Amino acid sequence: FLFSCHMQRLFICAALILSICHACSCMSVENVLYVNCEKVTVYRPTQLIPPASSLYHLNFQNNFLIILYPNSFLNFTHAVSLQLGNNKLQNIEGGAFMGMSALKQLHLNNNELKVLRADTFQGIENLEYLQADYNLIKYIEKGAFNKLHRLKVLILNDNLIQALPDNIFRFASLTHLDIRGNRIQKIPYLGVLEHIGRIVELQLDDNPWNCTCDLAPLKAWLENMPYNIFIGEAICETPSDLYGRLLKETNKQELCPMGTGSDFDVRMPPPDNGQSPSKMSPTSIYGNGIVAGLPPFGRNSQIISVQTRPPPMLCPQPCSCKAHPSDFGISVSCQERNIQNLADLLPKPPNAKKLHMSGNYIRDISPVDFQGFEGLDLLHLGSNQIVTVQKGVFSNLTNLRRLYLNGNQLEQLHPEMFLGLTNLQYLYLEYNAIKEILAGTFDSMPNLQLLYLNNNVLRSLPAYTFAGVSLARLNLKNNHFMTLPVSGVLDQLRSLTQIDLEGNPWECSCDLVALKLWLEKLSDGVAAKEVKCASPVQFSNIELRLLKNEILCPKLVARPPFILTAATPVLTTVLPTGVGKAPPGGPVPLSIMILSILVVLIFTVFVAFCLLVFVLRRNKKPVGRQEVLGNQECGSMSLQVGDSMDATIFYSRGYVFVLGNALWSQRQTLCHLVWITHQ
Repeated sequence: FLFSCHMQRLFICAALILSICHACSCMSVENVLYVNCEKVTVYRPTQLIPPASSLYHLNFQNNFLIILYPNSFLNFTHAVSLQLGNNKLQNIEGGAFMGMSALKQLHLNNNELKVLRADTFQGIENLEYLQADYNLIKYIEKGAFNKLHRLKVLILNDNLIQALPDNIFRFASLTHLDIRGNRIQKIPYLGVLEHIGRIVELQLDDNPWNCTCDLAPLKAWLENMPYNIFIGEAICETPSDLYGRLLKETNKQELCPMGTGSDFDVRMPPPDNGQSPSKMSPTSIYGNGIVAGLPPFGRNSQIISVQTRPPPMLCPQPCSCKAHPSDFGISVSCQERNIQNLADLLPKPPNAKKLHMSGNYIRDISPVDFQGFEGLDLLHLGSNQIVTVQKGVFSNLTNLRRLYLNGNQLEQLHPEMFLGLTNLQYLYLEYNAIKEILAGTFDSMPNLQLLYLNNNVLRSLPAYTFAGVSLARLNLKNNHFMTLPVSGVLDQLRSLTQIDLEGNPWECSCDLVALKLWLEKLSDGVAAKEVKCASPVQFSNIELRLLKNEILCPKLVARPPFILTAATPVLTTVLPTGVGKAPPGGPVPLSIMILSILVVLIFTVFVAFCLLVFVLRRNKKPVGRQEVLGNQECGSMSLQVGDSMDATIFYSRGYVFVLGNALWSQRQTLCHLVWITHQ
């Protein structure tokens, strides 16, 4: 019995040990355990028993994590990195990471987070690397990073951030900050820039920078940064006279004509311990060497975010190249180098992540032009002379996330243009001459999140053109749309967070009622700009949402007759039927409907009466003829029935009747009746 109990305990203990890596795969490298729980259908991390190792890395990518509840990782006290990318995370409740005091790296990329709250990172005060790119983050609460004193790398690119809160980086020690692809228009010096003076790499690209007096502090701050610190390009989007200009190429008078706007000291603070910011390497972030040895767990994984040796610098002529320590890649910059053919770019760096080719004279591109650039994350072909894109040009760029084709001469978009771009998330096609989009054009890009089609000549969109994508941001500004159907087009945008419809010649008639109702159902801030009427003249420059439906389309509501005045809007537009449009005649008033039914009823009675008269006249014949026919067709014979009753057998047209003497006098009438019935 004792032996049996002992064996049972051993069996239970063995089961517990096996359960550590039963659902996940484990690998030990130099006494460091790597636990890979990718695609194991984990709904809650508490389902798994943490490993007994004193040091391990956790990977929960590509699972079904939607909400992280408090104490979700309470038992994982010895984890130094945590991968939560490519889930469907929508909310992280306060205290979700409590107990993970040893955590150095946290990856939240490619989820659906909308806000970073003040208690989101509670319990992980030793965090040094935070990656939260490719989410839907719109707000960052004040104090979100206050307790992350050791935070050095912060990746927030490709979100919906509109502004950075004051003093958000006051207690952090940032050396790398990536805020590309957001909605940031300005960054103040006081409260933001003053706290990132020791930055080594700052990514600013792809934000709608408003190059006015508000951006003068950023320009002045950038001019005081050491030349060897990497700063991404800030390109002006507004005002219109500075659109497309680099911030660094503008002057004070252009930014702020009415004043300088930047008369304050923005000099760099002195570095600690005599170490110059320009000499700080990413390897100093993780001096213990633990994080530097992390193996990648998936395609989107960026665990190896620091390098121990510089990558090879093969750079094509006449371009310049710069290494990016955050992703082991090289950025190839070939802007405005008078390049006419991509085939001239030699040698091709094998680890190129970004290729900037804007401002050249490229007209034709072929599939062979991008051989050797399979690892590209960004391709910028803007401001060239590209007229068409042949089939399969981008077929080998399966890792590409950003594609810029803006400022070219494209006139038509078709499905074969974008074959192979299965991971593309951002597509810029503004400032072309696009007048037609064929059905299925975007079907090959299921991960597309942002689509800029503004400043083209589009008049319509094909039905279900957005059915195969999950667009979050759509820009249709400054086209030639007079109306836009909701059914089959706009109602397919189920993940929308921003849409811009400004600057189109909207015809505010019955055709636009469906669009108005659709816009009213959107959440606040989704419609980026106002939709204003261009026609008819009485509604010119009036915002669509200010017009009532019955004014926009009087036929929608039945009204009693009224006298037209000079101020009464009259619609003279011919209304073709179609999806999302009002019926041709509008709703029928009840009085007209009753009158119509009464007329139909009278007409029906009249027709029935005419038919009855016609039948009766047809059946009415002369009496003489009937008698002749009766005499010809009727006959009889006498019959003695018993001793006391005489009877007569009467026959007519095959019918035989036996009549008593009392009825015999009516035989002629009966003969006529049989003849009429037979007829």
